Amino acid sequence: MVVDYVMLVFMSFLAVIMVLWYFRKRRELIKFIKNIIDELEDVFKPADKVYEVLGYLVGFKAKYRLGKTSKALNAYASLTTVPRHSLLYYPIAKMLSRKDILTIAVEFRDGVTEDFHLVRYGSKRLEVRLRNDVQDLDRMRRRKVELRGIPYVVYYYDEGDVGLIMSELEGLNLNLIQLSVFKSKNLVYVAVEAKEGIVRPVYKLINNIYSKLSRKR
Repeated sequence: MVVDYVMLVFMSFLAVIMVLWYFRKRRELIKFIKNIIDELEDVFKPADKVYEVLGYLVGFKAKYRLGKTSKALNAYASLTTVPRHSLLYYPIAKMLSRKDILTIAVEFRDGVTEDFHLVRYGSKRLEVRLRNDVQDLDRMRRRKVELRGIPYVVYYYDEGDVGLIMSELEGLNLNLIQLSVFKSKNLVYVAVEAKEGIVRPVYKLINNIYSKLSRKR
């Protein structure tokens, strides 16, 4: 009887904690997602926009049609978040090193000279996805580099591109996951750990990379 009573009290206490945690983290997560959206719209100032919600409090995908005076046609963004509102799952996600991920891709009106891809070293998921996206990946040169002590794999055609892009990355405080330049799509894609205030630095990085690679033509 005593054990049953203790268990009942414990379960009741845990239920209260879980409810309080849920509503607090839910409010924080909604605010975080809204702030990222506000940053995106402030940076891109889209002429038109389309959003797709990714489940409940998971995140979103967005497509922004840019104005005629912009050097880019469209911008694409996605945000996926760790379900921190779930007290049971959140500790597991932390142990698995799950992070909030923001991706931004800009489709320019004019192309760049070469493909270029940089991904976290040892990430099988990223490697598989990259191979699905890039048919000629095996024809590209490959080497391992480090950025602030974090290892990456670079796929490239021109050795000079590695120096150009690494010089842009070294001074930035970004937890970079992937950077890709697709010549056939006129697209520069960046995936980073999401945090507030990250959109403008990522957009600046994308523009700088585009300018440097376009200048080679």
